[in-house]
Amino acid sequence: MRTYFAKSMLTLACLTLLSVPMPVTAQSSNIGLSIGVNPTSTTPGSMVGVFSMVVNNSAKQLRTTVTFTSLSPCGIQTSLGYHKLDLMPGQTIMVTVSYPIPPDACKGQYAVSISASTPGKKSDTAAASVSSTAYLMVE
Repeated sequence: MRTYFAKSMLTLACLTLLSVPMPVTAQSSNIGLSIGVNPTSTTPGSMVGVFSMVVNNSAKQLRTTVTFTSLSPCGIQTSLGYHKLDLMPGQTIMVTVSYPIPPDACKGQYAVSISASTPGKKSDTAAASVSSTAYLMVE
């Protein structure tokens, strides 16, 4: 059962990449983010794929934590997960997550966000955070 679930999630991630709508982007001096959801419109009880690209815009190695959240039109915020990344200068990493829309979910527009934070070091770079949001319609 666990293998079936893992294969299903991998298949969903691959399908998400094939039908990628234009992602939303955000930039800071150290890090760039883009995020998209697929599908962009769905019904309660279905699965949604979230994909993002995280870019190290600096000339130094960068450690960051990216966090995914969803905010429903009813005001319910859901943590979708987080990833700790270690990026080389100029490196881009794709990060994905999928999550089920509950059968009793509120209908309306959901804000699905990614945020990244980098800790500051005494003599290196200042702490930075950046976020970006994509929208999902649940009908």
